Amino acid sequence: MRRTVFFIVAIIGLVLALPWHKSLVVREITVEGGERIQAETVLQSLPITVGMNWLTADTQAAREALLRLPDVREALVTKRVWARIEILIQEREPLILARLGRKLYWVDTEGVFYAEALGGFGPILVEPQTVETARGRRLAEPFYLVPLHALMTSPGNLLNAITTVRFEGSTMILSFRNGPDVLMRIYDVRGALMKLQRVFSLLAERRVHRIDLRWERVLIVSERARP
Repeated sequence: MRRTVFFIVAIIGLVLALPWHKSLVVREITVEGGERIQAETVLQSLPITVGMNWLTADTQAAREALLRLPDVREALVTKRVWARIEILIQEREPLILARLGRKLYWVDTEGVFYAEALGGFGPILVEPQTVETARGRRLAEPFYLVPLHALMTSPGNLLNAITTVRFEGSTMILSFRNGPDVLMRIYDVRGALMKLQRVFSLLAERRVHRIDLRWERVLIVSERARP
């Protein structure tokens, strides 16, 4: 019996004496899911580095650090076997450019103003109402995201001619380059755009100032005064 106890104690002592700390350091950090965000940017933002203790690595703190990156919508940081750290990034999806004051910002599909833009192309959302949240500035009226998405994913070449977008209640107002302002309801933007293409073909030679598509059976057209 004494020999058995001595043997067990010896095994325990041997286990404790082994340099386990060398096998419990972070050996590898992998980053997946990023297309626009470089892996180097992700790694520089982490409080976890290769060589630190794997057991005490704080994955929640690492996730919070990644969520502070403008282009990151969601992040998952997980400990894996063989002392690895796995990072899965979900990037924000840009929807439209918006102007606040003199600056342009990218707005994502959730209505978050997540990054300043150096230049603009395509339609620009002007005069939007915003609110401050824990994740940054956001559109105050999230229901406007549906008509914006319908506009920005519409087929054809109309987007190339639109300069600005703004909202007045349930009305979306599109301003066209060298063309009219177009008013439409926010509830059926795709249908209104298809109708607008037909209207443009009929009014090709007219000096149109405004086109109102908000009424089902009525088309209101205002023409510019001729010089």
